[in-house]
Amino acid sequence: MGLYLFSHSLREFLRFRRIFPWVILCALGVVVAILWPYVVGAQTQAQQYADLSSMLAFHLAPLAAAIIVTSIIGQEVEQKTIVYLLTRPISRWKLLLSRYLAACIVVAGISILCTLALSIAIFHNPLRNELLVPDFLAILCGSFAYGSLFLMFSLLIVRSMIPCMLFFVWEVSIPNMPGDIYHLSIYSYMQGIAQHPVVDQQKGVAFLTGSMSNNLLTPSTSYASLIGCALVLGALSLWWFSRFEYVPREDAD
Repeated sequence: MGLYLFSHSLREFLRFRRIFPWVILCALGVVVAILWPYVVGAQTQAQQYADLSSMLAFHLAPLAAAIIVTSIIGQEVEQKTIVYLLTRPISRWKLLLSRYLAACIVVAGISILCTLALSIAIFHNPLRNELLVPDFLAILCGSFAYGSLFLMFSLLIVRSMIPCMLFFVWEVSIPNMPGDIYHLSIYSYMQGIAQHPVVDQQKGVAFLTGSMSNNLLTPSTSYASLIGCALVLGALSLWWFSRFEYVPREDAD
């Protein structure tokens, strides 16, 4: 039953009308990669990819998670189908876990597709890109961490999209703040796993890549933090959903 729920949820999230806008965004990333040398001047391929991956693919993960993961419960409440969802003969936590795992895999797949498209546009042969595998791992861990956080938001807050979008702004800004506040950003830990090369950059580019602060996170610390975040917040979400009632919103019409 659990495997069926997971596969059913995965097919639901991969419907053409839901996935097509993200494919378009990935294609736009390729256009940006082609035009990038004309904007910032000459760069090595590795630095060009690192900048674009940080700006586009790594920021695509929280955006996709905010939209996809919050729809797991929020959409059911808005469309008044939450009652039918909860009448299924399966434990609530299993139901939520299946949908959460499917949503996070789709989020990771979207961002990984973006990194792969960027790598092809810049290197032509992705196998020449030594940063690709660390980026895949960073995105995978980050997607589950963002997913668990936004899932918790959607269970605690009625209109959860607003705080999720505010957190997206947080993720763009906080890694550039002085001091150690970057420890409060999931994006910083993704960068800690990826270990992108950092060189002197234009201020605008440095801000968008989150490299204005002195981020000293190591891969081991970053892996532990992101996996711990996903497990702890995910477990809390499953517990919360199993304990409290959810009813359709009467003001949804």
